[in-house]
Amino acid sequence: MTRKKTDEKLPTNIRERDGKFTYRYRIPITKIINGVEKKDSKEMESPRFDTLGEAEDFGILIKAQKLKKELFYSEKITVSIWGKIWLKDYELEQGIGEETVRLRDYGLGKLNEVFGAFQLRDVTQNAFQQFLNKLKAEGFARSSISLIKSSARMMFSHAVVKGLLTVNPTDGTTIPKDKRQARKPGEKRVVLPKYLEKEELKAFLQLSRFMMHVNYWALFIVLAYTGLRIREAAGLQWEDIDQQRKTIDINKQVKGTSVRKYHFAPTKNIQSERVISYGETVQKALSQLQTWQKNERLSAKGINPKDNFVFWSEYPGYPISVNSIARMMQRVLEAGNLPLNLTAHSFRHTHVSLLASNPKVSLPEIQARIGHKSNSKVTELIYLHVTKHRQMQMADDFEWAINN
Repeated sequence: MTRKKTDEKLPTNIRERDGKFTYRYRIPITKIINGVEKKDSKEMESPRFDTLGEAEDFGILIKAQKLKKELFYSEKITVSIWGKIWLKDYELEQGIGEETVRLRDYGLGKLNEVFGAFQLRDVTQNAFQQFLNKLKAEGFARSSISLIKSSARMMFSHAVVKGLLTVNPTDGTTIPKDKRQARKPGEKRVVLPKYLEKEELKAFLQLSRFMMHVNYWALFIVLAYTGLRIREAAGLQWEDIDQQRKTIDINKQVKGTSVRKYHFAPTKNIQSERVISYGETVQKALSQLQTWQKNERLSAKGINPKDNFVFWSEYPGYPISVNSIARMMQRVLEAGNLPLNLTAHSFRHTHVSLLASNPKVSLPEIQARIGHKSNSKVTELIYLHVTKHRQMQMADDFEWAINN
């Protein structure tokens, strides 16, 4: 029934024209001006209703959406534009390192190849799932697809938080699984990471004691006896080492284009930030290194005035060169007739294998010590390989348990 036009005052925000009723309201709006996010509001009007009651009901719904913060309007904000804004916010708010920024930028780049020109609200869950399926069909590794998806998920989540979206289109999507293939006759199950056997490690360290400067010898002792990553060790400061309690606080790593142009970066992940213990062998090596450095400081010129590094490069006081470590290691491997395909990272795997050979040490304890995630396949693979003898005995252990 059409309401007759009278002088009766209409409710707030209700307008009448030609016997039809509309509800006017303002809605939050996000604009992108010169790449910067700006907040504003925009006047909107409902569809035209035949009755005043319908227009009032519409207004009630709008007010409810405002209370729930579900009312939004995005003006030409594309996935590509929002991705740039999110990455800047993410880097600032989370304090992430250069490598993480590079990886997230890569993930967004792949997303933009398909959705870059789409407005945020036009990306659907089905379209994103098809995108993941396409990546799999094109031969992308599961780890790469996971990186792309996680970058997209965080970017769209940021849009939800900012009121640009009500749902995240990545929710409920899955990464296609790899099809398991039967192993061919004679094919090994998995290729183990490279590491030294116990006797090989002993031989390497004995040779390095006579072939290397104390600076390098002490470094290899620390790598072998603690399982540190090479850049974690290179970034160590003397204040990170408590020689009374015999602990090392791993809280950063060092990076840079050269030993003089270095900077500190966060550890590889949150699990990598840790405090570990060490024994007498490391203590003796560090003591000898510290004595040498004290004498060197008396005569050396141009010592780094900023930081107190444990391991020096050829420039006194500056961090040791990662490339020089590889060269020094190769000299000792050749002299000891040891496998030449070993690297500085092999000491980390060696540390895992020797700890795993001790029945008292569990896999979670090893992972915590070396700063690996609990789902680390590398650590688990070495652990299972080294403990396979104990695993083979489990059948007899079960027989004894059930019969006694």
